[in-house]
Amino acid sequence: MRRFRLFVFLAVVILSSFFLFPQKVNAEVIKSFDTEIVAHNDGTMDIKESIVYDFEGENRHGIYRDIPLVSRVGDLYRVIKIDFQEILRDGQNEEFINQSSDSQASVKIGRKNVTITGSHVYTISYKVKNGIGSNFSDHDEIYWNVTGNNWKIPILEASSKISIDSGIEPDKATCFTGVKSSTEKNCNDSQILVISAKDLQPYEGLTAVWSFKKNTFLPSILQKTSPVGQNNSIFGWALIFVFFGALIILNLIIAPIIFIWYLKNKRKVKFGPPSVNFDLPKDQKGKRISPAEAGSIDTYQVDQNDAIATIFDLAIRKYLKIEQVKKKKILGVFEGGKEYVFTKLKNFKEGMEPFELMLASTLFSDGDSIELSSLKKDFYITFQCFEKDVFQSLIDRKFYYKNPKTQMTLLFILGIFVIFMGGIILGPVLIFLSKKLNGRTALGDETDWKIDGLKIFLKNMKVNYKWQAENLYIVEHLIPYAIAFGYIKEFMEQLKIIYPNYSPTWYHGNMAFLSISNNMFNSMSSNFTTSAPSSSSGFSGGSSGGGGGGGGGGSW
Repeated sequence: MRRFRLFVFLAVVILSSFFLFPQKVNAEVIKSFDTEIVAHNDGTMDIKESIVYDFEGENRHGIYRDIPLVSRVGDLYRVIKIDFQEILRDGQNEEFINQSSDSQASVKIGRKNVTITGSHVYTISYKVKNGIGSNFSDHDEIYWNVTGNNWKIPILEASSKISIDSGIEPDKATCFTGVKSSTEKNCNDSQILVISAKDLQPYEGLTAVWSFKKNTFLPSILQKTSPVGQNNSIFGWALIFVFFGALIILNLIIAPIIFIWYLKNKRKVKFGPPSVNFDLPKDQKGKRISPAEAGSIDTYQVDQNDAIATIFDLAIRKYLKIEQVKKKKILGVFEGGKEYVFTKLKNFKEGMEPFELMLASTLFSDGDSIELSSLKKDFYITFQCFEKDVFQSLIDRKFYYKNPKTQMTLLFILGIFVIFMGGIILGPVLIFLSKKLNGRTALGDETDWKIDGLKIFLKNMKVNYKWQAENLYIVEHLIPYAIAFGYIKEFMEQLKIIYPNYSPTWYHGNMAFLSISNNMFNSMSSNFTTSAPSSSSGFSGGSSGGGGGGGGGGSW
């Protein structure tokens, strides 16, 4: 009895300590992010960013700042050049390392052997070349992503002020806030000043657009191709150099050696034929592999089905609801057809992967519900971020060494180049390997082998009706995987037989889910566009994160 009383007393003391002596929570924040832009008639801009960064109680060396150098302008590309000129911390020169690449201007600010805490003012000054939109027929335009949309911490205030060294003022201005591609305007714009009207949450940013009379600035340059990913590695260039001097050796010796090496090192063959697998895919730590990740492991690419599968997966996990409604009648007479509406059910944070959070936050950036048909115009922008984040997740989880899309594309291009340079045997071998050497790790190959077993089950569920009848919860969670693997039609036909009265709680509509499912999948496929339509000015179709500039940063 005494031991029990002592246990109760100690439990009360421990629990009370959490309330009487709460732990301090440290959270970094950007108190203000202000830019001054001075545009010159020669088409260059001098930009000074003043960032009040509060590390609070965290020990950090400094911050880093990333700015993209390539942006899409309709079917063309704008490539800008950024030269960092001066960086200050609290008014004093601060050490920095320029880590820029062909696709991104990047600077790491601070000293490795010095840590700081609290609030500090960082002033980053740089010159921008080719950043002004002077390619329109009726006006010139500065369309600048002021803060960038890749900060992982809140920005409490943001502003941008513009001036022209010749004294010319803008004709008009507008602005956008929110996550990338959002059209919300929680900001105030005047002729020369743009200010955010609310706190910018993580991954939200401020974008400003100013219009000027035609020929205010010298014409800028747009190009048909993007330079990103077109530079070969040192190894690649060295290999090409060898091709020029040793074509016979490469074709008759190296090509066979490479092909034999591939045949001997095909890891997946070592596992033997896949057997039927009923389990949801998991990694080596027992953590679930999402449908989008599983689909990308299987095909080494992220496609439209993976995005649709993620929507259904989030619905099944109660983050959102899918509703089928009737469109309004046309002219009050003709039926408007079917429409699907996504409705947010709870906060998008807990239990979500970064790519799921990005996708969900972007879809619902303008409210708690969205019509499927409204996504068709600019979903491709969201898809590009989704694709990048899914691949990064697979790399972080050790399923891939590197982005398979990049590796396979470069290997294919190299094969074409080698054929052109005389590698009539080696070139075809490289093209063949571009379909096989996808950068997947040994763990990735083993996981893909297990996924192949799940695909057998999804394609032909009647192999074990008894198991399915006893496991509706798991069968329901397999719907997104069937979508990701491209077997949803076969899966749904079997589901109608096994559960003819299946009525999911995450779907609501005038027609039963099993009756409307094929139409729903087809509608999503036609609206979840993955390629960009032509676009032009920030005043017509502009959004947060558009134009030049942007990026983000953080602490280190």
